[in-house]
Parts: sequence; C-alpha cells; structure tokens
Amino acid sequence: MLLTAHSAASGIYQWRDASGKLHFGDKPPEQAAAKNLSDRYSEVLPFDIVIAGVNYQVPVPLRDRLSVAAKKIFAIYRQALNIDYPDGREFRITIYGTEKEFRAYQKKVAPVLENAAGFYSTSSNQITTWAIPNERALIQLIVHECSHAISAGNSHYIPTWLNEGLAEYFEQLQIHGLSADIPLNGHWLDALRRHRFTEQSGRLARVISVPHQQWYAANGPDNLSYATSWSLVWYLMDSSEGRKLINRLLTTEHLHEGTSRELIEHHWQGGYAALESGWQRWLHDAAGKHRY
Repeated sequence: MLLTAHSAASGIYQWRDASGKLHFGDKPPEQAAAKNLSDRYSEVLPFDIVIAGVNYQVPVPLRDRLSVAAKKIFAIYRQALNIDYPDGREFRITIYGTEKEFRAYQKKVAPVLENAAGFYSTSSNQITTWAIPNERALIQLIVHECSHAISAGNSHYIPTWLNEGLAEYFEQLQIHGLSADIPLNGHWLDALRRHRFTEQSGRLARVISVPHQQWYAANGPDNLSYATSWSLVWYLMDSSEGRKLINRLLTTEHLHEGTSRELIEHHWQGGYAALESGWQRWLHDAAGKHRY
C-alpha cells in the first residue's frame, strides 16, 4: 500500500533552473515553474525485457537493477528524443556465467568483436555478456548496448560518432527512484581539455565526418574519438534544440560521411561553425548533470 501510494503521488516534471539548465524530476521544484510530463513519461514499454543466465543464476537484486536501467534507457530515448523502439518482440539480456563460455558463444555469432565484453545482435534482438564481477560495470555495459539496440532499430546506417556518443552518454546513467541522473564524464572532459580541443578548430569535423574504420583508427591511447562523440552528444542533450537535432540525425538516412555536417549546417542556428564554437565554449567550463 505504501509503495502504491508513493507511486501515485510521484510524477515526471520538467523545468529550467536560474542558469537556464534543463532538469527532469519526480517532484516539481518550489522555486521554478514546472511542466508536468507524467503521462508522456510513462515507462510502460510495448515489449517485455527478458533477463536470463546461461550457467548462471542472475541474483534478484541485480535482475531488478538491470530491468529498471533498461526500462529507463528506452524511456529516455522515447520521451527526451522522441525515438521509439520499433520492435514489439521481447528484448533479451543474456548473461553467461564465465568469460570463457561467453567467448565461445561470441566467436560463433560475432567473431569480429574479438575483445568486446558484450554486444547487441539485431538478428536475435539480444544483448549478450558475461557475469562481470563489478556490478556497476556490468550495468553500464548493458545500458551502453541498449543504446545501440535503439539506434539499430532505425533500419538504416547511423554514423559511428552518433551511435557511440549516445551509448557513452547513457552509460553514465544513475537511477534514483523514478528519476535518473546522467552526470558528466570527467575522464573524457580531462582528455579533451588536455589535447586542447577547447582551442583548436577542425577537431570536431575529424570525428563526425569520417568513415567507420577511420573513426576507430583516430582514437589513439586516450580514446579521443569516443571522448569527442560523447561530449557532442552531452552538449546537444543539454537543450531542446540539441535534442531535436539528435532526433533528426537519428531518423535521416545518412547517404555519405558528410551527412552529419550537412544536417547540422541546415538545422542548427548559425550552422556548423556556430555549433562548433558553442561546443568548444561548453567544453571549457562544462558542469552539472542531466536529470530525467
């Protein structure tokens, strides 16, 4: 009865603080006008999430955390980005008991992913991993792959920077009751600042306008392709205009490697140059977190 009463009294609200930052929470703030998004932000999904173990009994607390995290990532895509998961089939998360068993399965179905700790398969609609001892790392991995699952549902090519940038963004997901936070990734920020991404122009284009293999080749020891892609997604998720641009980037067929830049040029106020300069200013003093 207490749990039911609490759920009924909670909702999902959106507001901006005094500095203009967008927030989402399960209670409206006292000092700011809030928009009630409770109906839109229902986390009832049109498919079942099935969590199964292979020679491994998934502990009930872990099963619950994985279920909540997976539902939240799907819900955020749907409500913040207006991207719905198009498949009504059950969505599966399969965890092998040992890394050896996982590797044997991975070599059969995804041999090119030689060192991956987990992966998503479109054919089986399944995320597969193994029982990594670090529970937080396991949840982060599965949330990361959930993001790839939603991107794959568009049935057309998604540029690598956007696919990996969104997955890195959502990997930081932290659940708090009905709400969730996505904080900044301090490690990625430090790497970008250390390599002077806040000062040098042209660095962004080398990540968003290159082929898949070149994107990975440009990573280097500091994983700068991942860091740059994550940072641009975080910057865009910080505003309604940015989220609309991400929606357009996800739902538009990318006919060539320059499509991302063309879409930014046409749909961002001031074009690509304005986005790059705004992103660099944000990189210089980025702070805060996103709440959903």
